[in-house]
Amino acid sequence: MSQIFDIDSTRKQQIIVEYITPSGSGFAVNPQGEQVFMNARLVSAMKVEAGDTYEAFLLPNYPDKKEMIPWRAMRVEPTEIDLGLGHVSGDKNPNRIIEYMQVHDDGIAWTITELSEDLEMPLDEVKDILDEHSKSFMKVDAYILLPAYK
Repeated sequence: MSQIFDIDSTRKQQIIVEYITPSGSGFAVNPQGEQVFMNARLVSAMKVEAGDTYEAFLLPNYPDKKEMIPWRAMRVEPTEIDLGLGHVSGDKNPNRIIEYMQVHDDGIAWTITELSEDLEMPLDEVKDILDEHSKSFMKVDAYILLPAYK
């Protein structure tokens, strides 16, 4: 397949590798959300893994593939990209509370104190999580029958 190499359309851009195929090729995405193809030789030579970030030298993909995947990487250099996703790791505690409630769902509402003690988390942290994630947790006022009347 003979292709014209157009130096004017080559660009250097950051990419994040999304996945590696069973055949060894890789697919990444650039900051604009456009797909980038990485051939198996490049993936193997650079020991590329899903989740890796690179400065990539990109060429427009071959005409028959360009509509689906606009770019192909001809070279990559490892780099660190700060995605500003520090808040994501903070979501582990809401998920921990959700999983606890799912496993121990016996039809009751939990108090902040009960969750704090059972999950061994600070009381104020549990309260903040429950307040901040109102789409996952509903605050309710509840009444129960006193034991003397059971």
